[in-house]
Amino acid sequence: MRVTNKMMNNNLLMNLNRGLTRLERINNQLGTKKKINAPSDDPVKTELILRTSTSIRQTEQYIRNIGSAVSWLDATDVVLQDVVSVIHRAKDLAVSGASTHLDDTARKALADEVAQLRDNLMQLANSTHGGRYLFARQHTDSPPFTTDPNSTEPLPDVEYLAGKGDSNYSNLVQYEIGEGVTMEVSVDGDFFLGIFSALKTLHEDLTQSGRAPDDVLGDLDDALDGVLSIMSEIGGKQNRVDLAQERLQDLQLNLTKILSEEQDLDYAEAIMELKMEEFAYRTALAVGARIIQPSLVDFLR
Repeated sequence: MRVTNKMMNNNLLMNLNRGLTRLERINNQLGTKKKINAPSDDPVKTELILRTSTSIRQTEQYIRNIGSAVSWLDATDVVLQDVVSVIHRAKDLAVSGASTHLDDTARKALADEVAQLRDNLMQLANSTHGGRYLFARQHTDSPPFTTDPNSTEPLPDVEYLAGKGDSNYSNLVQYEIGEGVTMEVSVDGDFFLGIFSALKTLHEDLTQSGRAPDDVLGDLDDALDGVLSIMSEIGGKQNRVDLAQERLQDLQLNLTKILSEEQDLDYAEAIMELKMEEFAYRTALAVGARIIQPSLVDFLR
């Protein structure tokens, strides 16, 4: 086959362009710190990298959800501990009020403290966390408990607004803590109604002579058992989300390691390859300058 100057020029330019392409690829890798910057670099690894990156983002979202769930459960647990303290104090007042040696002034002092306990309980029932009401089911933007402002009773009845027409427990606040796994973190607040009712009865017993407040102790004991049961359930959920968080953090670490192995650049290897490509390119330029000699036309001018 006859080799012409045009063929030599074309081959030289083609080889030089290939060398520049390789140099550009390595420079791009060094600039982005990644081995693969386009699907064409390695289609198989690109698919693995995309799947792994998606899994990492999902895992990170689940970890954030668990963080929110833990925060909500912790806030609820703190409130319920205060509710238990209110019930215990109410029981103490009921026992004290059952004494036959109390005069009207002493009974009134006890009744006044019961009223304060009731106000404190109202604040606890309408507790918020991050601007959201803890015991309002999914109606977290408005207070769940209220009283009739026009009532003339010393302790007016308390109304649970979040329970109106929406008593299904599936309407509690939920967080997705894993793929297809949700957990209810809020507590239905209707248990407060029993405590409010017991405090109202205790107040009436103390303000009316001749009525022994010891009968309300059974109601307070039932209310206490209910709150302790809820606290036990919350404790179980706290343990569950802690385990889920540890598992997801381990998964995130493993996925990040896989992504790093497939995507992160080995600088030493890349720089060595860059030097080799630079040497090859300079050699191609030097060889091309020697091969492409002046043609006969240059001497006929």
